[in-house]
Amino acid sequence: MDTLAHLPDFYGHHRTVTEQTPVLTDGTPIPWMTYPAVSYLNQLDVSQKQVFEYGCGNSTRYWSQRCRKIVSVEHDADWFARMKGANLAHAEIFHAEGRAYVEMVARDAPHDIIVIDGRWRFDCAVHCTEYLAPGGLVMLDNSERYPAATEFLRKKGLIQVDMIGHGPMTRFISCTSLFLKRDFAFSPAKPLQPHHGPGMHDSIEAKPEHAAHNKAGGYG
Repeated sequence: MDTLAHLPDFYGHHRTVTEQTPVLTDGTPIPWMTYPAVSYLNQLDVSQKQVFEYGCGNSTRYWSQRCRKIVSVEHDADWFARMKGANLAHAEIFHAEGRAYVEMVARDAPHDIIVIDGRWRFDCAVHCTEYLAPGGLVMLDNSERYPAATEFLRKKGLIQVDMIGHGPMTRFISCTSLFLKRDFAFSPAKPLQPHHGPGMHDSIEAKPEHAAHNKAGGYG
């Protein structure tokens, strides 16, 4: 039985499982993170942002289509060669292991977004914060495994927001945690936030009649 078979397939989960790569229904690549985290990222305008990513893959494809620049480091030489050969726009992909992998975040720093979704995640979390731009955010995937890392990031003054739910190709609940700088203020991708997304039934874009509720005394 396919994961989430009891739910309407708003996120293209069946296609993801069939093709064994995280995508939406139309084939748009998405990060292998929780769907709530992906939905939140899609609400943001990151067109002028620079992203650093520990671990490359479909997330690199996702960011390359949305941000000004993505710098990614990968520990697996074969996977690095495959991703490097994709010649993604706005992407610089490097191969490194161990301490060199952790320290790659210094390249072209500061970064508006730092994504921790590869190897040595605790070390990456501890090392990366000094390379985060003002108003930026750190993302730690599978954060339920790394309470020491989440505690460290909170103690650095970052605000933790946990995006808990299903994700591509999994049969279980996971967590992608966002750690926001106190001056975080990314602009929305559209004038309305939240804007209409996969599976939304009552968004104002889908039901303009809700406009009547957006005033004093509105009901609902």
